[in-house]
Amino acid sequence: MSEFPPMRVTLRDGRSVTVRAVQSDDGNAMRLALERLSAEARHSRFMGAVNVTPALVERAVRPTADRERALVAVASEDADVTIVGGARYVGGGDSETCEFAITISDGWRGAGLASRMMRALIMDAAARGLTCMEGYVLKVNKPMLDLARRLHFEIGPSDDEPSVQLVRLDLARTHGDAACGQV
Repeated sequence: MSEFPPMRVTLRDGRSVTVRAVQSDDGNAMRLALERLSAEARHSRFMGAVNVTPALVERAVRPTADRERALVAVASEDADVTIVGGARYVGGGDSETCEFAITISDGWRGAGLASRMMRALIMDAAARGLTCMEGYVLKVNKPMLDLARRLHFEIGPSDDEPSVQLVRLDLARTHGDAACGQV
């Protein structure tokens, strides 16, 4: 998979972050970022209670190169990296579809960071030749569902869980029988 060039992003509230590929030495910063998430933010991301374990952190900072892209938003790049957002996609078994997930730290929500990170994921997945991006979003996660609508994802029920919506985006931007299928 090609490298992801870091990009400096200025948010609506004037704060700036660098969005870049996660690095294997981001482990401590990732652990701290996950530990700082509120219970609500963790529930929205993991759809349940989750403990921050060394295995979880290791998995977060070591994406599988040929199947995944993992991005972080870093508020500072000095000796103490502060991760304030994370976004990733994982390619499915069909090599055309990927599933995304995104998490924004509590103090950074509402500033446009999720939108910028999602757009970066979408562009990266499309450039990689993937044709469909999908994600599972809790029905109560209105901000994420609103973002999905603004980014032209189709939103429908999940077959697995009534409290979850399935959101899908045809990365090729086709109409009719989209590569993603119907939601």
